[in-house]
Amino acid sequence: MTDDLFKRFDEDGYVVVEDAIPGDQLARVQAAFDRVEEETRPAWLERIAKDKSRGSYGVGPDAHVVEPILDQDDVFIDVMENPVTIALAERMQGPDMMMIDNALHVKPPGKVAHTRWHKDSKIWEHDVNEWDASDRAAWEKMRVCETPYHKIKIFFFVYDVDFDTGPFSVVPGSHKWDEQEIPRYEDLNEMPNHVRITGPAGSAILWNGRIWHTAMDNTDDKARRLLLYNYTHFGQKQYDWCIPKGEFRERLVRERSPLCKQLLGFERMTR
Repeated sequence: MTDDLFKRFDEDGYVVVEDAIPGDQLARVQAAFDRVEEETRPAWLERIAKDKSRGSYGVGPDAHVVEPILDQDDVFIDVMENPVTIALAERMQGPDMMMIDNALHVKPPGKVAHTRWHKDSKIWEHDVNEWDASDRAAWEKMRVCETPYHKIKIFFFVYDVDFDTGPFSVVPGSHKWDEQEIPRYEDLNEMPNHVRITGPAGSAILWNGRIWHTAMDNTDDKARRLLLYNYTHFGQKQYDWCIPKGEFRERLVRERSPLCKQLLGFERMTR
């Protein structure tokens, strides 16, 4: 976690970290992912038989999506607070990170992209003066960019992602561009200077929500399998469906770390 790495994220709008999920944990993640995918497949097939719309994250015929995923297995909570990726994101986003949503995402083979080139967030929308004194002091000490980032997403490769496996793709540096209209291309490959992000299982992509991005067509004979986590700042809007409730919430409050409880939006951790 060098200054060079952080500067690369600041300049390019994304960074790839291999071995973000260590081997022993990766085996647990893969086992839980495979189980949930199989258990939810009938409901997904029934849903798309009735409704062909794509919705968020391509829910529909082009992607098998389970959201939220945290309540399916505790290993998905462990990945949410992955120490490597959280340390990187906190250095760029600030100390008051909070998770907005989370999902399991399967892009089956032979399926086309479910989105055009787009971006997920606008300019910084949080009033830093609303932070408490400890959060503000922590940000001032760690920051290597002018302002915190409004939204950082982290994708984890559960299995290898290759050039043809519908990889997540970005236009480096586009997060710094003015509020300009993103050009539309029928062929996503026509976007100038785009980069397909590939890598082995256990890798993670951290990316700025303002960067121009899409996921390419999956022309491979295997599915692309990812875990998605979306982070913003404590106190901002969370999607209600991803907020733990009832007995699940009570168990998390009892058992999980202060960082985990902050990421879930329960309470700011004491620093």
